[in-house]
Amino acid sequence: MTAPHDKLERRDEFLELAVRVRLEIEAELARTLREAASRAKDAGPRAHDVVDALAELAMRGGKRLRAVLVAAGYEACDGEGGASKVALAGVAVELLQAYLLIHDDWMDQDDVRRGGPSVHAHLRGVLGDARLGDVAAILAGDYGSALAQSTLLRVPLPAERVLEAARVFARIQEDVVTGQVLDVLDVGHASGPVEVKHDLKTGSYTVRGPLALGAALAGATAGARATLDRFAAPLGIAFQLRDDLLGTFGDAKATGKPTGTDLREGKRTALVEEAEKDRDASRLLARVLGVSDAPDDEVSALVARLVACGAKARVEARIDGLLADARATLDASGFTAHARAVLGGAAGALASRES
Repeated sequence: MTAPHDKLERRDEFLELAVRVRLEIEAELARTLREAASRAKDAGPRAHDVVDALAELAMRGGKRLRAVLVAAGYEACDGEGGASKVALAGVAVELLQAYLLIHDDWMDQDDVRRGGPSVHAHLRGVLGDARLGDVAAILAGDYGSALAQSTLLRVPLPAERVLEAARVFARIQEDVVTGQVLDVLDVGHASGPVEVKHDLKTGSYTVRGPLALGAALAGATAGARATLDRFAAPLGIAFQLRDDLLGTFGDAKATGKPTGTDLREGKRTALVEEAEKDRDASRLLARVLGVSDAPDDEVSALVARLVACGAKARVEARIDGLLADARATLDASGFTAHARAVLGGAAGALASRES
């Protein structure tokens, strides 16, 4: 069993890496977006509006956890030159996330993201037309995807490693879009385990993908990359399960999104699956789940029942189990003590976050 002070040391080493990487990512991301906005401005004011909206979202908060995980994967696999060598890959992941958030908010018709207006809501105001604002938002997301790919290709490492990283990046996008298909088109249908969707939609670009990118850029062996995948798989699911909990029980000021949105949108989260096992919760679900104008008191009653029937506790226990699986893989790995400390700290940060 790991002693408490060992856990603290693991977390501290991860936090040290995170502080270093975040500073560099913020600077490089801002520079990349300024250059993109300048190019767009030359094309015309509307092109600039679209790219400026992308930039505003990308620079509006966020923990840069995905970018930090790229660096963690690189350092864990003994990449030369340290985390700075893969800063552009971290920026690429942040741009990929911005693209996904823009499209996701439009699909869900969420007007708030990270405590400010979502991109489609912002562009509706700028353009004075809802339809054109929505079209412009889709284009902003598309631009973010293109910019992410071109940024990744600028990583200053051997071409064969960058090419392999580009393959990983393409697979990330393929998986996350597949997961989004399941999330959006399977609403209201129990077509498969919710964790399969979580692994594809969230795990692919939140944990597994960033670590795999770092490993590919480090020129890691097939064995090391496979170990990272085994470590990352349960963490990606745990991250989304935590997101499910935050979407229902989290502080809206901390999460940047209104509480109860997932329930009103009809998303089949792990909490919903657990609630369906309880008769009283099921009755409340029928009146709230997927009902956009469900009364606040009924939403509150359902939230209370999720606690009373044990649904919340069971999801929390599942998160703990997934975290234990990830740590067991890490403890049995051949990574250095420093790599295990960084990755162990990352596991704790991903599974226990509050926003």
